[in-house]
Amino acid sequence: MKETLDRDHWISWRRRSEEFALTLDEGDPVVVTISPNGHDANASILARPGECKRVPKQQWFTVESLGSRSVLSYTVGNSKEEVADEDWYPRPRGGTSK
Repeated sequence: MKETLDRDHWISWRRRSEEFALTLDEGDPVVVTISPNGHDANASILARPGECKRVPKQQWFTVESLGSRSVLSYTVGNSKEEVADEDWYPRPRGGTSK
């Protein structure tokens, strides 16, 4: 599957039932953010065509272009996808403030 991202189009927070790889095919760098548990999150930048990032199964992820246009490819296979609510994003764990 190919996906073109720009300032108005990104891959919103979602997760898949199987691991897969995102590959930057062409265009501007993208940032891939992955959250294994809905609290912690790590971001990676794919800057050059051919670079890829593996997304583990059942981990939340989002992808945004850092420029005007980026083209990604990935294989979805038979995996099921869950899309988060529009206003969802990883939130820090609650704690006590001092």
